[in-house]
Amino acid sequence: MATLSARVQSEQLVRLTLWPLVAATFFMVSGGTYGTEDIVHGAGYGRAILILLLTPLLWSLPTAFMIGELSSALPFEGGYYAWVRRAMGNFWGFQEAWLSLVASIFDMAIYPTLFVAYLTRMFPWFAEGHRGVMVGLAVVVICVLLNIAGVRVVSTTSLWLFFALSAPFALIVVLAPFKFGALVHAATTPTTSTVDIIGGLLIAMWNYMGWDNASTIATEVERPQRTYPRAMLVAVTIVSLSYIVPVAAALGKLVPGRISPEWSEARCSALPWC
Repeated sequence: MATLSARVQSEQLVRLTLWPLVAATFFMVSGGTYGTEDIVHGAGYGRAILILLLTPLLWSLPTAFMIGELSSALPFEGGYYAWVRRAMGNFWGFQEAWLSLVASIFDMAIYPTLFVAYLTRMFPWFAEGHRGVMVGLAVVVICVLLNIAGVRVVSTTSLWLFFALSAPFALIVVLAPFKFGALVHAATTPTTSTVDIIGGLLIAMWNYMGWDNASTIATEVERPQRTYPRAMLVAVTIVSLSYIVPVAAALGKLVPGRISPEWSEARCSALPWC
């Protein structure tokens, strides 16, 4: 009896509470402001902010509320797969699982590639030879090891990564008022992006996707009936702000009429060492 009680207590200790679930959901959906450059290139700063503001209201919030409600009512291991299987049978449950796996193969490949793209821009040394490939492979291996370690490790790591990855953009927001109009006399090279406003909208929709992934860990969440709805609402708010606020901070440094300068230039203009 004592052993059983200790086991139950141990299982309860590793359950996720509100903020670890919010952090895990944040990285399932977003990961920070990274990847929004093409939205600005395609739509311009003003319209990019509008897109980033409306997309979560019309696209993310309904999905997040649905995930919060279903995860509260049916907190099953596997989340959306279990829901589809329960509602429509084994065949469609298998289709849901298979299609999600196939989509993940392509979607997951984007993130190490994006990481390497940012890294090589900051440190060109990594672009030489196969160094970029090795860095991307290292990112994949580290993520695999974190997932093997369990949901508690993933959520705790996500919480710390949230602060680390958000720090540069938080610095931009804080310093932006002190560099208001810094790009008034700047001359920028034309962007090479071929993304138009529709492409920018589609990228924004992609940046706001992934809420259903949070449902797969429902059995490891403490009091899911209470935690999930709150976590989804908080996560939508944080993800939206992480996109909108840095872009809005950069907007104050632009010349009137220039709606699509380089995001990296506006980002740099907010920092004292640029």
